[in-house]
Amino acid sequence: MKSVDLTNGPITRSLLTIAAPLVAGNILQALVEVADLFFVGRISPAAIGGVGLSISVIFVLMTLIIGLAGGTTAFVSRYYGEGNYPYAGRVLIQALILGLILSAAISVVGVLFAADLLEIFGAPEEVIIEGAAYLRVLSLGIVTLVEFWIVSTFFQSIGDTKTPLLIILVINLLNIILDPVLIFGIGVVPAMGVSGAAMATVITRAVGLGIGVVLLYRLNAQMEFTRQAEPDICLMRRILRVAVPNMVQSGVRSVAYLVMYIIIASYGTLALSAFGIVSRIEMLALMPGFGIATAAAVMVGQNLGAGHPDRSEESVWKALTLYGSFMAVITVLFLTFGAGLTEFFDPSGLSDAYAVSYFYIVSPFYVLIAVAIVLSFALNGAGDTKKPMYATLLSYVLVQVPLALILPDLTGTGIVGVWYAMATGILVQTVALYLMFRSGKWKNITI
Repeated sequence: MKSVDLTNGPITRSLLTIAAPLVAGNILQALVEVADLFFVGRISPAAIGGVGLSISVIFVLMTLIIGLAGGTTAFVSRYYGEGNYPYAGRVLIQALILGLILSAAISVVGVLFAADLLEIFGAPEEVIIEGAAYLRVLSLGIVTLVEFWIVSTFFQSIGDTKTPLLIILVINLLNIILDPVLIFGIGVVPAMGVSGAAMATVITRAVGLGIGVVLLYRLNAQMEFTRQAEPDICLMRRILRVAVPNMVQSGVRSVAYLVMYIIIASYGTLALSAFGIVSRIEMLALMPGFGIATAAAVMVGQNLGAGHPDRSEESVWKALTLYGSFMAVITVLFLTFGAGLTEFFDPSGLSDAYAVSYFYIVSPFYVLIAVAIVLSFALNGAGDTKKPMYATLLSYVLVQVPLALILPDLTGTGIVGVWYAMATGILVQTVALYLMFRSGKWKNITI
C-alpha cells in the first residue's frame, strides 16, 4: 500500500483517509474480542472471569508499550515529513529493540507472578486458576503482540493505515478459526482451555508480525532498514525521553480506572454492573475518535517535520470539529436511549437507574472528552509528551479520584457524587490541555 501525502492537499480529506482504516481496525479488534469471549464462555463462568481479569492486568503492563508506540509515532512521522526516510527507518529498528527489552520484562512479571497479580483483585480461587493459565501463556508470547504493534505504528506514522488494517483482517479471521481448535481440541490437537485462547492470540500476532516484516522489506531501498540494524543507544535514549511521559500518562489512567472500579464496587453489585455496562458502551462510542485523534497526531508530526507548523495546528482544529460533532450526536443518543442500551446488556433492568444517572451527568461532557483526546494525541505526535502527562496527573490523581472519595458523603448524593467527580475530572483535563496547546510551544519542540 502507498502512504498518503499528509503535508499537502485538503486537510479534512487527509484526516479521513488516514482515520477510516484505523477506525475499521479498532472495530475488527473489538469483534475478535467478542469472539474470544464467546468461545471462552463455553468453558465456564470462572474462565470468563479469569480471562477478563488477566486482560486487565496485561493492559496495565502494556502501558509501557503504549508509551513506546507514542514515541515511535512522534519520531517516525517527524522524520518522514522531513523527507529523512533512512532515519525514520532507523527509529523503527531502535523501537523494535526497545520492544524486545520491554517484552522480556513483561514476560518475566506475567509468567512468574500471574497468580499473585490476579489475587490483588480478591477473585475466587477457580477464577485465579483460569486467569493465571491464560496470563502465563499470553505473557510468554507477549513479544509477538508488542513487535506487531510497533510495526503497525510505523506504517500508520508514514501515512499508510490500510496495510495494518488488511493484516488485522487476516489475523483476526485466523484467530476466530484457531480459538475453538485450541480451546476445545480437534484430532491430534489437545484441548487447552483458556491457555488455547491465549495461544491463538500469540500465534496470530506472530503471523501478523511476519506479514508486516515482509511488507516492510519492500520499503528497504527507501528506509535502509538492513543497513542500520545495530543498536543506537543515543537514539534509544531520545525515543525514551519522549516515550516515558506517555508511559506514565497511560499508567496513571489505567491505575485510576482500577481505583474507580474499587470505589464503585463499594456501592454494590448493581452499581458495579451498571458501570461495567456504561464503560463498554462508552468505549465503543469513543472508538471512531481514536482513529481521528491518531490521524491528527500523524499529521502534526509529519507537518512539523515538513516545516508546516500552521498546517499541523489546522489539522488539530479540523480533527476536533469532526470528533466533537460526532460525540455531540452520541450525547443526544445516550440521553435519549440510555435505559434501552443498558437493558440490552442487562435485560433484568436492575442496573438502569445507576446507568441512566451516569449518562445524564457524564455524557454532556463527551464533547470535552473528544477535545481532550485529540489535544493529547496531537501533543504526543509533536513529541511534547510531558504536557499530556501533567494534565492526566492533575485530572485523575488530584481531582477525579479524591473527589470520588469525598463528594458522595460530603453532598449526600451517593454514587451520583462519583459521576460528578468523573465529570469534573474531564473538565479539568480538557481545560489544562487546551491551555497547553494554545500556548503553541509544542510547535518548537525538538526531539
